[in-house]
Amino acid sequence: MDICSSAVRRIVTQVVAVVMCVAFSTTAFAQGAAAPRPASDHLTLVVPSAVGGGWDMTAKAMKATLERENIVRSVDIVRYPGAGGLVGLSQFVARYRGRDDVLMIGGLVMLGAALRDESAVGIRDVTPIARITGDWGMLVTSRRSPIQTVEDISKSMTANPEGVRWAGGSLGGPDQGLVWRIAQQLGVPFDEIPYYGRAGGRRVADALVEGRADIGMSGYSEFATFLADKQLRVLAVAAPERIPGIDAPTLRESGIDATMMNWRGVFAAPGLAAAQQDRLSTLVGAMVKSATWQEALRTNHWTNTYLDSAAFAQFIDREQARWLDIVNPPERTTKLTIPASSLRIDSRLLAILATVLAVVTAAAAFLTWRLHRRRASALALELRCRELAGLLDQDKVDPGKLVKDGIDNDFGEWKLSSAEADIAWFMLRGLPLREIATLRGTSERTVRQQAQAIYRKAGLEGRSDLAGRVLERFI
Repeated sequence: MDICSSAVRRIVTQVVAVVMCVAFSTTAFAQGAAAPRPASDHLTLVVPSAVGGGWDMTAKAMKATLERENIVRSVDIVRYPGAGGLVGLSQFVARYRGRDDVLMIGGLVMLGAALRDESAVGIRDVTPIARITGDWGMLVTSRRSPIQTVEDISKSMTANPEGVRWAGGSLGGPDQGLVWRIAQQLGVPFDEIPYYGRAGGRRVADALVEGRADIGMSGYSEFATFLADKQLRVLAVAAPERIPGIDAPTLRESGIDATMMNWRGVFAAPGLAAAQQDRLSTLVGAMVKSATWQEALRTNHWTNTYLDSAAFAQFIDREQARWLDIVNPPERTTKLTIPASSLRIDSRLLAILATVLAVVTAAAAFLTWRLHRRRASALALELRCRELAGLLDQDKVDPGKLVKDGIDNDFGEWKLSSAEADIAWFMLRGLPLREIATLRGTSERTVRQQAQAIYRKAGLEGRSDLAGRVLERFI
């Protein structure tokens, strides 16, 4: 009996051990299935634009998706803004050649800027990985603008093309291309249209709210905050059909047959092997199929325009040829015919010419005087800078106090009120207008009006000019 009992105990012990082993293995397998190892440990996304633009928002959505879906363990974003993406493109080609842990966001704006500026570095100098989104153009105005419909645009441009100020993305991009198409539909010459290129939709929105532009163009995601705050209103979308979730007609519905989509894609650095390109293509392909990315498309009203690397490369070749005609439209060639009879000069015409000549002479004298004053101011500034430099070299003044006193002197010369001076200091420190309003316990609208008063008194265009003007004495 003891032998039998001992044998039974050994069998039971072995069975229990097997069951526990199977249970542990099953649990470990389930955990592994729930949290697969990322396809890549690290990825850097290069954004060739400022914060808040479409490329920046695309990069942020990619980072959130790649990390949340465990496709990449960690994603960093670096920015090289300027010149419609050409600054970032040049940096990307120079710094990251041969690296397979970095991708650049780019698109139609960059392609158009390179064509327009005849840049030495273009979109063909990098490796196409995938086209991922499309953003249909949107026309918006300030709530206070007298232009409230597309019909108002047509009437205003037909009557006085130079009187309608357009603001959009960089020169040569889809926004300017859309303006040209609208002008073509209305029979308005391209060279009479004032178009101001801005670094991203947020800058366009600021120009509209501050009254420095009449009509703005960009994608929905870049205007979303201003639309939610009811500072801007949508006139129309440049899509073939209405966009779900956006209460606005298409341009076609309003009688202007023009559409424009701003596509965006991702590019790898030059000099990669085929296997490296395939790995990045697989990574992006997994991202665009994920539920997180599909939700990002819906939230931002982006269109899914995914093309794999081979199809994307062919698309870029076609787009280069198509866009070259758009960013370089033919100039007006209408010849002015002067009848021979009109060449006879009478006394009244001579009087008019004499008046014009007098006005021109007076204007030239005034400009000469202004130039003399500016040179004198520059000389005085140079002497002051030398004096301050000498004091600093002799350790006779505190550098921090020197800077503060110099800036206070500028504010005094501009005749800023105490409230305006406080706001100017906050802007020099880089605080957004909303945070300044919170700190001062007032509305953002009030702070924005005071900021405009500062620019007007100082003869400046905006915040960057404010910083540049103040720093002139210290550089």
